[in-house]
Amino acid sequence: MDSPDQDFLKDYKPLHVPHKYDAAASVQDNVVYALAQLEYATAPEVAQKLAEFDPELPLSTHQQIAKEILTQLFNKGLIKGDDEPERQYNLSKILVQNSGKADPLF
Repeated sequence: MDSPDQDFLKDYKPLHVPHKYDAAASVQDNVVYALAQLEYATAPEVAQKLAEFDPELPLSTHQQIAKEILTQLFNKGLIKGDDEPERQYNLSKILVQNSGKADPLF
């Protein structure tokens, strides 16, 4: 039997970013991969990227999937997004290295 802690860990485990698009992978993995390729994107932009990878599905299906997955991930705090009317999501990757330096400890 799962404890409440295990249920929490299942729901809020760190987000895995796949290294490539895989039609056999989970829908969430493919949405995250598409977002990673775009860096900052709205749900329709992610859907358009998904349509490039999988042109067999209609764009409207990709749009529905992208909106649902991105909203779920945002609500769990696993991805970031702004508060604009058309939310732009991102994976919060560090793209620019820290230019500062550490003070010596001793």
